[in-house]
Amino acid sequence: MKKRKLSTGMVRVIVSCWIIPYIAVSCVLLLFYNRHSAQQLGRTVNTAMENAGLITADKIYAAIDMSRQASYDGVIKRSYEQYLRDGDESVMHREVSDYLSKTYKYSKKISNTILLYVEPVSMEYYTYSNVAGATYASIDEFKHTTAQAVRLAARDLDTRTRIIEISGHLYVVRNIVLSNYQPFATLVMEVNKDRLFESMNGVIWRKDGIIVLDQEVIRKDPADLEKERIQELQQALQREEILSVKPREGEAVTFYDSDRLQAVLVMKVNGQLFYSIQELDPSQMPGDRTAVLSVYIVVLITLVPLLIATFWYLYQNINQPVNTLIRGSDQIRSGNYGYQVAPFDKNEEMGQLVDTFNHMSSGLKDSFNRIYVEEIAGRDAALKALQSQINPHFLNNTLEIINWKARLNGNDDVSEMIGALSVMMNATLNRNNEMFVPLSEELSYVDAYLYIIRERFGDRFTFTKETDESLMNVKIPRLIIQPIVENAVEHGGDSSGRRTGRLIVQGDGRTLMIRVENNGSLSEEDRERIRLLLSDEKPGESRKLDRMSIGIRNVNLRLKILYGQESGLSIEESPQGTTVSTILIRRT
Repeated sequence: MKKRKLSTGMVRVIVSCWIIPYIAVSCVLLLFYNRHSAQQLGRTVNTAMENAGLITADKIYAAIDMSRQASYDGVIKRSYEQYLRDGDESVMHREVSDYLSKTYKYSKKISNTILLYVEPVSMEYYTYSNVAGATYASIDEFKHTTAQAVRLAARDLDTRTRIIEISGHLYVVRNIVLSNYQPFATLVMEVNKDRLFESMNGVIWRKDGIIVLDQEVIRKDPADLEKERIQELQQALQREEILSVKPREGEAVTFYDSDRLQAVLVMKVNGQLFYSIQELDPSQMPGDRTAVLSVYIVVLITLVPLLIATFWYLYQNINQPVNTLIRGSDQIRSGNYGYQVAPFDKNEEMGQLVDTFNHMSSGLKDSFNRIYVEEIAGRDAALKALQSQINPHFLNNTLEIINWKARLNGNDDVSEMIGALSVMMNATLNRNNEMFVPLSEELSYVDAYLYIIRERFGDRFTFTKETDESLMNVKIPRLIIQPIVENAVEHGGDSSGRRTGRLIVQGDGRTLMIRVENNGSLSEEDRERIRLLLSDEKPGESRKLDRMSIGIRNVNLRLKILYGQESGLSIEESPQGTTVSTILIRRT
């Protein structure tokens, strides 16, 4: 049976069961919905919302200008200053009452106008607009429920105008100030909300909605809109794309959500943000949504055979052979090397994958057998290596016997030197075959070496250590500090023969810096020698390396191999003329 390619079978299934039906249904949808696109609806709604918002903004600005008129005319200010001079309240009462009545009583935008004097003067003036449908009852309600809240809000206004909503009423609040900008009265104008927001009633296809000022609902339409519905609309305003809008003063920004059938308006007026969200009535919008929904249902039903055919094809041609390969992998994981799975001939790709798996399993079995033989040979070599360590082990035991004899004879100095030498021999033998040791153990090797050197040089040798105790448990490669300290001792020293040195260990969780400083200086020959030791360049036959140089070179190479090129050893001359060797370990 000729194998078929998986890609060919997939193309056949997709073309016959999905692409052709989808193209046919899409053509029907395009013809049916050609005149009723969502973009056109969105543009229409956005334009209506923007126009309504700009009209509302103009009315708010007009109300603000009316509040400013009280300051510009100066009647209230002059009458108050006259009252302060002569104390005649009747004159001020007459002038202020006549001014408020003349200016605001016949306004259709303003329902009530109230003038509240600040302490210590406790006078109030009220007027209400007959043409706006206001009565004295609204004045009485203000005096008993709203006046105190308005006074509190006016304290922080200075000379600014603020629109606030209290107990379902919308007010324009502005302080009247003296020549020194000291407020002496507060002008409160209740805005006729029906008049202010009547343009919102003209939004096309509007069903219900709310208007929010500074997170407070100042209007709901219809007036008996349920509380749960108001909360839903408020939550819709909390979407990120709406809250992130920062309109300029007097600018209106609109959104149309075709999924929720909602229109949103965001505008900035008088430095305050107004939000309006309107729910649209789909029954009034053009287009038969029921028919569109029916078409979508038909499309979904049409796609069912595609899903079934695709699932079955993938199951037969991919899922089953993959599961077979997984079971074969489990067999190999359990130790059954060379396990073979049955050949697969339904498509070419999976067939090749199965054949590759079988070849890999056979090769793995052969490799395992070869490695097993090599491991046996390695064990034999390890035994020979252990035998070669008998002599160093014998020397170490001999040192212990000499140390014991020295202590019995009271030769403590000799005993301590033998103990230090024994520590260094143990470090060199590395009986436990450890590549990494704690920093504290590495420093013990340094201490053993320094003890021997002090006995050698006496008072002519001084060495100090500055270590961070929190780093003592950090694992580092064995024998990377002692060779550097030994190099500093051997190549250090001033003209009088005195040798001084210092060891500094610093670091954090990822970086460890070990600095070894000595009082020696570097010649040009020394610098060239150091450059050769710390580079990848191999020395020629004419430049054989001594034991010390090999140690320095090996430390640098080991650090770079273990931790990467950012780590390693550097040897430089400090500004003070001393030589500083720095070990840098950067863990990834």
